[in-house]
Amino acid sequence: MNTKINSGLLRYGIIFGIFLLLSTGTLMAANDKKYIEDPEITAQIASDPSIIHSQLVKSMNKIVENPATLTINIHEYDAEHTARGKFKKIEVFTSRGMVDNLILEKAEIEFEDVLLDTSKLLKEEKIDPVEMKNINMHVVIKESDLNNFLEAKSKSIKVNNPRVDMKNGSIELSGSAKYGFAKVKFWATGKFNIENSKEIWFHARRMKINHMAMPRSFTGMIVRKINPVFDLDKFPFKLTLNEIRIENNTMIFTSYRKGTKQ
Repeated sequence: MNTKINSGLLRYGIIFGIFLLLSTGTLMAANDKKYIEDPEITAQIASDPSIIHSQLVKSMNKIVENPATLTINIHEYDAEHTARGKFKKIEVFTSRGMVDNLILEKAEIEFEDVLLDTSKLLKEEKIDPVEMKNINMHVVIKESDLNNFLEAKSKSIKVNNPRVDMKNGSIELSGSAKYGFAKVKFWATGKFNIENSKEIWFHARRMKINHMAMPRSFTGMIVRKINPVFDLDKFPFKLTLNEIRIENNTMIFTSYRKGTKQ
């Protein structure tokens, strides 16, 4: 009797094992989907390589709206690699373009040793790096543009006349907000920090309301309304914030994305 039971369990175990291997293989195949070039797109680029530049311009105009200037430099390997969407480097330089209603004084994006999805680029005007060494971005935002951005957000965040003064090494934030039943003016000093590798937050060191020091609860309430000041998710390349600096009434931040090729 025990022999029959063991034999049945063994057969069941073998069948289950085969099923598990087959299903795992199917899942791996689904998850391991590799990028396949479209031969028609490759032929189209081979016949007119300049189409890459024109499509990159269209794509960037969707990411950074209405830039005053937009320059794209493409560093090629050879004609064959260009037709496939493979480049040594692509450099993008813009000025006075807008992302999520915030004007960027300057933005520089660099794609190193990159393979682009040429089908998405030509059909959808979308920049999608299939593989690359790195993506680096450098952005400069002026104080006046950040204040215009905060003013536009004032209704949604329920803070009136929000203003940031960017000084070397510190930030001053002021405005007015409801505290209980009263509307009060506040003033805070602090700095910008990186949160969750993709957001820029204001962190207050000290805060005053009507020239009086305020409890942490009030500080926290104001900070929650303002933050995040800027979210890198508005960019499509899944970048990671690396550094923030305040210099000459401007905010400068760098970000990157490490690729699969080193």
